[in-house]
Amino acid sequence: MAERISGVLRSGEWWDYKLVPILSAFYGSAIVLRHPIGSFWPGALVLLLSLIPGAAYVSIVNDLTDIDDDAAAGKANRMASRSTGFRAAALLATLAAGAAFFWVWRGQPLLLAFYAAAWIAFTLYSVPPVRLKTRGLAGVAADSAGAHLFPTLLAAAVPFTVIGVAPEPVWLAAVALWSFAYGFRGNLWHQLLDRDSDRAAGVGTFGARHSRRTAARLGAWVAFPLELVALAVLLHRIDNVVPMLFLAAYALLVYRRVRLWNMKAVLVAPRPGYLILLHEYYDAFLPLALLLASALVHPFDWVLLSVHLCLFHRRPLAAWQDGWRLVLRPLLQRLRILGPPAADSR
Repeated sequence: MAERISGVLRSGEWWDYKLVPILSAFYGSAIVLRHPIGSFWPGALVLLLSLIPGAAYVSIVNDLTDIDDDAAAGKANRMASRSTGFRAAALLATLAAGAAFFWVWRGQPLLLAFYAAAWIAFTLYSVPPVRLKTRGLAGVAADSAGAHLFPTLLAAAVPFTVIGVAPEPVWLAAVALWSFAYGFRGNLWHQLLDRDSDRAAGVGTFGARHSRRTAARLGAWVAFPLELVALAVLLHRIDNVVPMLFLAAYALLVYRRVRLWNMKAVLVAPRPGYLILLHEYYDAFLPLALLLASALVHPFDWVLLSVHLCLFHRRPLAAWQDGWRLVLRPLLQRLRILGPPAADSR
């Protein structure tokens, strides 16, 4: 039963990749406020629970509105074989779950605005007659706003509202630009992956309407520089060496993957054996760095770090395994702490 529900909700596509960068903004806000992250644990729990129905809603609505297009493109669709009753029940369940959080935050207009904006953006992206997904660049912007911008702003604002102070404008602006820019780049990547099937089905996404080169350039020369500027501001405001050390560790891991495994570090355009630059930093390295930085000062945050790893262990575990094989084990072998070097392969 759990596997069937997970399949319908497509949780494997968003649990780590989309939720964790959002939570990073929450952790970062606590550090900016100079408060233990663990002191906000009730807010973190409510935030995480609020994100789940929104992500499930997106998956279900996308499948429902893509049934005809997926059939034309020869793609599998999880809702195509479901009964009308099942489809209605799944959709109503997510809407009811989301409505509960509108009640929880009824006295927090800023949180309500960000939460509502995410649901509205997703609806406009998928649902006819607006269906911004088929309207070129507007679709990229709507997906970036719904999946990243507004949920991340919500996460960043929660710690401020918990202690009753207004969010810091520079911090919130940097969070907004960062989340929108990397979401924009990620959506362009996704559209390029689906470009052939979208064109076959006549779906007018930006990636289908324009050349691969145009989409790649937009991501590389517009979205990525804005993303880097915003990330630099975020790291400056966090003002802690641990996220910088983790960024250096991530860069070293990418370098070793490229050199030893011939992987291709890309900004947008998918290629054989590629990795998307910085995405792993956002959903594995950065949140752990923020939690560790806080735990070194506030011991209770070790508990929150442990909880985070229990809930979101797949990406950090994969990074650790690659780091051991490509960086740590060779280093220990050179220092003769381990046995003689052995040829490594993927």
